[in-house]
Amino acid sequence: MIIFRHGVRAPMPNYEARLDIHHNCPYCMLTERYPGLRISSWDNASTHVAVVTSRSTEDLEKFEEDLATFIPYATVIRQCGGLEIVIRDRDVDPGSVTSLISRSDCWCAQPTVAEGGWERYRVFSWSKSNILRLVSLVQENGGTISLESMRQVGLPSLTEGMLVPIEGLMEGLTAKQSDILTLAIERGYYDTPARISADDMAKLTGLSRSTAMEHLRKAEGKVLMNMLPLLRMAALDRK
Repeated sequence: MIIFRHGVRAPMPNYEARLDIHHNCPYCMLTERYPGLRISSWDNASTHVAVVTSRSTEDLEKFEEDLATFIPYATVIRQCGGLEIVIRDRDVDPGSVTSLISRSDCWCAQPTVAEGGWERYRVFSWSKSNILRLVSLVQENGGTISLESMRQVGLPSLTEGMLVPIEGLMEGLTAKQSDILTLAIERGYYDTPARISADDMAKLTGLSRSTAMEHLRKAEGKVLMNMLPLLRMAALDRK
């Protein structure tokens, strides 16, 4: 945002805050009940998409059963290694954290993450007082909130912060999977026609062809799985 003083453009300061919030919501309650669960959530005006992962298949199954009692209208889709939750045409509770963020003239970087009974948010505003107002509103609505950090950021940092974070796209990849995926992109494996073969990829990595391709397939699958909520929301918006 730009304000003008005596004909000179002056940048208005922007602030980023990291907040941990525990409140009365299904994700906080269920991740507290099943500590190994991690729920990453994306929202737009009408749709909520979340990806649920856990090292315990049993906990995922119990979570799916319990979720039906909290949010019976949610669509749950089983994916490789996790669950996807889709809620369309949802009514947003005016006391929800999402509503309180909007009421405070703040906005949120996505995804939000729920783990161990807490939801983690990155919020932005052009005023420090707006963020402090959000903290007060969460407390007034019965939530517990921890302001982990707050800092002033410039416009480049602000806009970068609103993009999908790279750590979110690369979550779950091992170092070998990340390296071979990067190599495949840089050497033109995905070009048409391909500029490098699977055999040559294997030689460059010092791995057998089958091992190299297994690492690459796993890397591709994890990145696409991490992108799935964004793809799902884009597809729903076009309908």
